[in-house]
Formats: sequence, C-alpha cells, structure tokens
Amino acid sequence: MEEVDVRGMQCPDPLKVVAAKLAAAPQGAQFRVLTDDYTCYLMLRRMAALNDVKILSSEEGEVFVLILEK
Repeated sequence: MEEVDVRGMQCPDPLKVVAAKLAAAPQGAQFRVLTDDYTCYLMLRRMAALNDVKILSSEEGEVFVLILEK
C-alpha cells in the first residue's frame, strides 16, 4: 500500500495529487492518504465516491486518514 501524504497542502492540490496516483495505478491498488485539512478530507471522500473508488477505512482527528482502493 502506497502512502500519499498531502498534509500542509491546500485544496485543490491534494485532489490533483491523489487523482494522478489513482489514474496511474492498476485496478485493486490501495493508498493510505493523509491530510490535515478537514475540507480537503471531505473533498477526497467525495472524489472517491464520484470515481467508484472504495473507501476501505477513514479516521478523523488531528490528521485525517483515508484508505482507498481503486
């Protein structure tokens, strides 16, 4: 599982980074995405839903963590 750390980045940059990783990945690839921006976290969840990317788990706290599967 590849880790994608977008902490400290302002949206929409994290969305672009994660979207590029997903586009280049084979079906079934998993990513652990870290962000410290709540709005970005919500936008990443929405992007996943719109692109049929599974959210295997999510954690909310000081750092937001999403485990995504293409």
